[in-house]
Order: sequence, then C-alpha cells, then structure tokens
Amino acid sequence: MSAAAGRPPRGSPPRAERSFHLSMQHDDATLHLRLTGALEWGCVGRVEAAVDQASQVRASRVVVDLRELDFLDLAGLRALLRANDRARAERFELIVVRPRRQVRRIFTLTRAGKELTMVDRAPGSDHPG
Repeated sequence: MSAAAGRPPRGSPPRAERSFHLSMQHDDATLHLRLTGALEWGCVGRVEAAVDQASQVRASRVVVDLRELDFLDLAGLRALLRANDRARAERFELIVVRPRRQVRRIFTLTRAGKELTMVDRAPGSDHPG
C-alpha cells in the first residue's frame, strides 16, 4: 500500500485546514469571481451558482480568478469546464486567470488548459498575476 494513499498531495494543507472562499463583483458587463483556498467537490455548487449570476446580471464576460487558489481537485476542474461549456452555449465569454504553479499542474496533466481561455492577468486589472 502506498504511503500517500488517502492523503492530500504533498505540499497541500491537511483537509481540516483547507477552506474555500468565493467573492463576486459585477461591473459593467463583467462578472468577476475570485476563488481562494481549496476548490473541492463540496464547493462546486457554490461555483456553479456564481456562474448562474452571469445570466441574471446579463454579463457578457465572466472572469474566474484562480491566483489565490491553493488546491483544485477533479470535481473543481470539471466545474470550470462545465462553466466554459455553458459560456459557449449562452454566448458569454469565460476567462480563467491562471492559478499558482502548484495548482496549474492539473490543467497541464489533463490538458484542460487547452479547453479554457487562460490569461496571466484579469482583464482590466492592475494587480500582477
């Protein structure tokens, strides 16, 4: 049995210490979502509900800022890919601001980064990525 079985990836905090926060800001035609902490299966519904807001506020662009994300599991990645599919179907633009290197790896390994529009800085942001 592997010593790593059932444990979080090396360098990630123990499950009890992980938290997730989503903040939302709407300006002009852009809905900004900033995700911090650990995006795991238990938080996916919050991300999906936030993307629902794009239709309600008639946003033509949704920016999902992952720069402060510490952990992303496959359920979180699938939520981002579903949001991208929804953006195409509902004709709004989805832009993902690249996460830290430790989180970025899942996008490379799964090639999901090729499906998403990923940028280093949020459009209109003066905060370096």
